[in-house]
Amino acid sequence: MKVGISNLEETPLLKLDGDIDHSNCGTLEKALEEVIDPQTQAVLLDLESVDYIDSGGLSVILATLRQLRGRGWLGAIAPNGNVTRLLEIVGLLVDPHFRVFADRDEAKAYLAKAAG
Repeated sequence: MKVGISNLEETPLLKLDGDIDHSNCGTLEKALEEVIDPQTQAVLLDLESVDYIDSGGLSVILATLRQLRGRGWLGAIAPNGNVTRLLEIVGLLVDPHFRVFADRDEAKAYLAKAAG
């Protein structure tokens, strides 16, 4: 898995490429530690190029959500059907601190609306 770090409307954006599993979830965890500080209110994960997430990757996502809970939210951009189903099974799709966006444009529009 590769991780690219950028921003979307001043919100940290991690572009993930490849499966997220036990062998590489530490890479995701380190990237998230890099972009999250006590003032961070939201983080976006671009999952468009992720086909599979195992329990190790899911654990990192859930830990990040717990870290942001109470002050903000975690967002997923363009998860495929399998990843969306996993997010649904673990209850993230009904969590008020988790957002799913069809694409970057939808996420950008949401961020612009929330800021203005």
